Amino acid sequence: MLLRLIPALGGDGTVCGIIAMNDTGSEALTLFTTDFPYLGGNIQGYRAWLPDSNILDANGGITVFPTILVQVRLVKDDNTPWGDWVVELAVVKQPSPNLSRLSGIGIRHELYFGTPPGNNLLAVSATRGGLTSLF
Repeated sequence: MLLRLIPALGGDGTVCGIIAMNDTGSEALTLFTTDFPYLGGNIQGYRAWLPDSNILDANGGITVFPTILVQVRLVKDDNTPWGDWVVELAVVKQPSPNLSRLSGIGIRHELYFGTPPGNNLLAVSATRGGLTSLF
């Protein structure tokens, strides 16, 4: 997945690659504070910072995180772009061991995701019919 700060809101167009775990229960992409040096520009002057968000985790705990809007774009196995840039809500966390980067809901509004029985493969398609043809 490619990530960038939204150019119209102060991002300079710098793109970095990230890997996120597709989590259908996650409503916000996870960004780490260590991602920002790779995104160029003035992070403090970026105009897409939002109020902090209360995030409910799978155990029922609530934690408050800084929230920001970014753009993401999926890439194919050869790193060529697949689809358009999608605005995604992201929460900013400090990195720590065994902390996964979760996907957000924005990309799931643009594409169809599916897993076959056994949950060992993930299929992604731009159309519902295309998704069913993958299994």
